[in-house]
Amino acid sequence: MRPAALLLAALAAVQPFRFAEPGRRFAFPRDHGAHPDFSTEWWYFTGHLRSADGRRRYGYQLTFFRRALQPGGPAGSPAWRTDEIHLAHAALTDAAGGRFTFDERLGRAGIPAAASAAGLDLRNAGWTARMEPGGLIRLAFTVRDATLELELAAPPAPVVFGEDGVVRKGDDPGAASHYLTYPRLPTRGTLTGPRAETLAGLSWMDHEFSSAQLSRGQRGWDWAGIQLRDGRSLMVYRMRRDDGSQDPWSLLSEVDASGRPARATRSFRLGGGAWTSPASGATYPLPLRLEALGETWTLQPLIPGQELLTRAGTRITYWEGACRVLDREGRDAGDAYVELTGYAHPMAGRF
Repeated sequence: MRPAALLLAALAAVQPFRFAEPGRRFAFPRDHGAHPDFSTEWWYFTGHLRSADGRRRYGYQLTFFRRALQPGGPAGSPAWRTDEIHLAHAALTDAAGGRFTFDERLGRAGIPAAASAAGLDLRNAGWTARMEPGGLIRLAFTVRDATLELELAAPPAPVVFGEDGVVRKGDDPGAASHYLTYPRLPTRGTLTGPRAETLAGLSWMDHEFSSAQLSRGQRGWDWAGIQLRDGRSLMVYRMRRDDGSQDPWSLLSEVDASGRPARATRSFRLGGGAWTSPASGATYPLPLRLEALGETWTLQPLIPGQELLTRAGTRITYWEGACRVLDREGRDAGDAYVELTGYAHPMAGRF
């Protein structure tokens, strides 16, 4: 038995949830659904959308979180006694209007919130995400005074990142996840509220489940989902240690224009400028500069202030926003969504 497997077995003996282990065989649509044997799970949608006349550009985020307090919930208990907590965050960036708004939901599993174990079917206080037969994903949610109804066209199966179905995040063998992604989802829909728009563009979907995300000594992470104009997609995360250095377990994965995993590397540079939030006082490395695979890109926020200061549940403050991608000569090269955590507070113990 390999040392990592021995450590995982020892961890399993003292805590009730499963850890992400190599060799898992994924089956869809089942694995788009919830995995109650793992303590933490999220379904994450972001997208870059434009109005029908092309004059207005929007970014959106919709994330559903499932956090279990014990495996599978208490047997035979009514829904109001469940041991699963469901959170959700949503945000909308109006680039032309220079406006960023966000909202959140918190509820126990049952009447207000649920995540099906049979497939992608999520709800939380009126926000929903469902996959229909054939792969069409429907999202419906509000962000303050705006309502979005979107349709995302998914291919038959997602990209599975990592080695043998597992993405390692740190030295601790339990600091790993199963990580499934649709990096390029053609999207159309409507926005109603202060403005009424017909929208079209491209979305990204991540689905991760695990029972630990951080190793000891890690403060947070910088993540980006990048959709390049040449058809390639890049997923990159930089795990940051308490001293600010890049953890060796950080990873960049490339998906080629046909939608297949291509190159992956743990050798890259991700850093940037310094933008300080007037709301939280946290300083974020914006704009971001990525050097990898012999290329250099700058991830430039559409507007600086895309920070979420959530008050419910875990009370996380983080930057999550739509960016344009520029090549080393400053030319348009694509779109990106960027997530920056651990700058306002450490993330240890939050997920």
